[in-house]
Amino acid sequence: MADNLWALREQKKLSVATMASRAGLSIGLIMEYESGHRSIDPRHLSKLARALYVDEADIKLNTEPRPGTGPLERQVRRDEYRSAPAPAIQAAAPPKPSERAPRTPRAPLPPRIAAPPRPSQLAHLQDLLTRLGRSQADVEAEHGKPLAELDRLTVSALLGKLQTEYRAGKVVERRRAHLPEAVDQFELKYLTAVQEANASLNLTLFDGSHLTGQLIGFGPYNFTLRQADGAEVTVAKLALVCYTRVPEAGGSQEPGA
Repeated sequence: MADNLWALREQKKLSVATMASRAGLSIGLIMEYESGHRSIDPRHLSKLARALYVDEADIKLNTEPRPGTGPLERQVRRDEYRSAPAPAIQAAAPPKPSERAPRTPRAPLPPRIAAPPRPSQLAHLQDLLTRLGRSQADVEAEHGKPLAELDRLTVSALLGKLQTEYRAGKVVERRRAHLPEAVDQFELKYLTAVQEANASLNLTLFDGSHLTGQLIGFGPYNFTLRQADGAEVTVAKLALVCYTRVPEAGGSQEPGA
């Protein structure tokens, strides 16, 4: 059954900033989707599903607002301006050149005070540092102050630099997934090796049943096995308790996940 976007995000224990980073969408757009102010664009549905590690059908396109929350502030529509009566303007004759007052010099503008970083920027920065395997202390040493004391423009430039590094693939390779629902490089390599070896998997499902068959395909959300009788079956990963590689003759059983 489809569920609200905010409910799925909270089930996965993700912040808005983290989910926006995973889906490649803006934080403001995610907040509009979760508040029900805007229905989810079908073009963004697959991105949100991958970020939450669920199927697209699990997400409601029209999210119901969280109980007890107020509506987002909305901009005044243009038609409201058009419907308001225009004030009467009385044309005045331009003053004669001799009657014009001399211009007074403008006072110099006060120096602009740098704005502090937004909480969402700091949360996004922490997430990128974790993904890149970077230490917060090292970044603070480079700038000579704590991250919270940097100004908004400096944090924005730092985010752009780290995002470029992340897209370029400068990510520390993890040996194991850091989240239970994550499909990371370890699982990808493991399942690719199983498939290339024409090996079989033994699946344990939540209902207590077991399935065994040759792994002939897999994706972020499912496995496809060929059973001994030649029948092919596709199993959603959400239905799995665990899976193990069936050992070859004389070998030991190797755990998967």
